[in-house]
Amino acid sequence: MITLTERNEDNECKTYVRKHFVYIVSRVELTNENLERPDVIIKKSYNTKTKTEDFSFRVKGNFYMTQERRIFQVSFCHSLRINIIWKLPDLSPKKSVTLT
Repeated sequence: MITLTERNEDNECKTYVRKHFVYIVSRVELTNENLERPDVIIKKSYNTKTKTEDFSFRVKGNFYMTQERRIFQVSFCHSLRINIIWKLPDLSPKKSVTLT
């Protein structure tokens, strides 16, 4: 597991960023030819009372690799979380943006 954190502050806002990378490796005898697509979860919210904005992004999945004729399954989870605390109300977002 690898975790990275970052904090930043300027005149407009305070920003907290957290990144997590998790890998679990296990030896397998056979591979699953029909790997499922990775799960992707994206969430965004804005609290007008506290002037905070939260964004999270998570990807979970599996892939296979070989080493010295052995097959390994690697399960992974990558996540990113960003928290923004706005200092001035007129700098906060006017409305939520939806990705299509």
